[in-house]
Amino acid sequence: MTYKAWTEGGNLQSVRHDYTDGLNGAVSVPAKVSGASWSAREDGGHAPRLKVASTDKGVAHCLLMEDDGRVLDQRKGAAGQPVTCSAQR
Repeated sequence: MTYKAWTEGGNLQSVRHDYTDGLNGAVSVPAKVSGASWSAREDGGHAPRLKVASTDKGVAHCLLMEDDGRVLDQRKGAAGQPVTCSAQR
């Protein structure tokens, strides 16, 4: 599945995503971010989650999408506030 994060009016400050890491099971890790957008393809497992924060008064967005293009969750945060996308599969 695809995890996407982006901002309007600022840059990404932090991105944390939960995914399945083979035999290690579910893990939650911070992503290396720079600029206004980030994306990754991972095995989301049963409960994918993505938390995004922007710098300053930027508006953070998040998107969780299946490989077939079906959107599991998409959200837009308030200015300067973090936003979280999550789904149950």
